[in-house]
Amino acid sequence: MPFTNTNDYLTGRSPAPIPSGIELVANRSTISLVAADLDANDAGTVAILPAGCVPVGLVYDSDGLDSNATPTITASVGLMNAADTDLASVWASGITASRDGTSVIVALSSAAMRLAPSQADRRIGVKFTAAAATKAAGVVGLTLMYRYEP
Repeated sequence: MPFTNTNDYLTGRSPAPIPSGIELVANRSTISLVAADLDANDAGTVAILPAGCVPVGLVYDSDGLDSNATPTITASVGLMNAADTDLASVWASGITASRDGTSVIVALSSAAMRLAPSQADRRIGVKFTAAAATKAAGVVGLTLMYRYEP
C-alpha cells in the first residue's frame, strides 16, 4: 500500500536542488507516516533524484516507529516503480533505524552506485520489509547525496 501522506518535493511545490557543476548536493526529504503505513510490504516515495543526476550517498533517519519492547520494523530504500507501489531497484536493505529512532549512513548497493543518469526525475522510496510489532506514527527522512553526471 502506498504511504498516506506526501511532501512538497513529491507534489512539485518545492523543486529538488539541481547541481550547477561538479559539486555534490545533499537534499533531505521527510514524510510523516501514520500507523497504517507500517505494515510489511508498505512502500512509498520520499525523495526525488533530479534528472541528469546520480546518487553518491544516503542517510536514513527515523522516529521510533515501533514502540514494542522487541521491535521488528525493517526497511529497504531504492528506486520506486512506475506505479509508486514498490521498489523497482533496491539500493539498501535491512535498515533497522526505525526501531529506536536513529539515523544511519546507508551503504548503497552497486546497482545504485552504477545508476546511469536519466532525462527524467526519479522517485526514491522506502519499503517496510518487516512490519512494526507495535505501530507508532512518526517521520522518516532521506538525505540523498547526488551529483550531476553529464
